[in-house]
Amino acid sequence: MKINSYPTGGENIEKSIIAIGQSLIARAKEISKDIDKVTSITIYANINPCEIVNFDITKNYTAIYEEIVEEKNSN
Repeated sequence: MKINSYPTGGENIEKSIIAIGQSLIARAKEISKDIDKVTSITIYANINPCEIVNFDITKNYTAIYEEIVEEKNSN
């Protein structure tokens, strides 16, 4: 049986880190989709002694300029 828990309190920093890890594992398939132009994935967490304040996953992309060259007909 799965029980959702939102860790709070200074003694639960370890549980907060584990909760983030569990969330990453649960979302791994979603996070790893559409990564053909992704250069890196940044995982940011802001934890204070009382709670997980923020948890964010960012995909960083590389911009690629593709020049379109039109062929001229030689008639």
